[in-house]
Amino acid sequence: MPQDADTQLIEKKCRRPPGGATPRFWSDVDNRLVCVKRIKRRLEKLRAGGGIDSYEKELLAQRACFLSLHIEELERDSVEGKPIDKGSYVQAVNCLMGILRVLGLGNRTAAKRRSLRDIIKEHDEKDSE
Repeated sequence: MPQDADTQLIEKKCRRPPGGATPRFWSDVDNRLVCVKRIKRRLEKLRAGGGIDSYEKELLAQRACFLSLHIEELERDSVEGKPIDKGSYVQAVNCLMGILRVLGLGNRTAAKRRSLRDIIKEHDEKDSE
């Protein structure tokens, strides 16, 4: 029976590339590696902090942990006098900030922050008492 064009396209895209490459996932990584241990520890800290309540946020949290480690490696290299690509460093920091904002982790400090107007108002109320 002939296949329609969509089915043929899907089958073509799902074929293994020449050389027999196979996909690799975080679950397949050697847990003895120091960087893997660090990423997993950071992920546990993010989970403990709350806000990781869906699979999508879990994926973003994993990326945030990886990026934070990558940024620290770039910073260490810079301090040790090795040249780094400052553009990719800034891009990684901005990306990490964006991921943390999406996870809702940047809103915690904003909720605690008071405006100058609120501080003055509270001070005036105390003086009037």
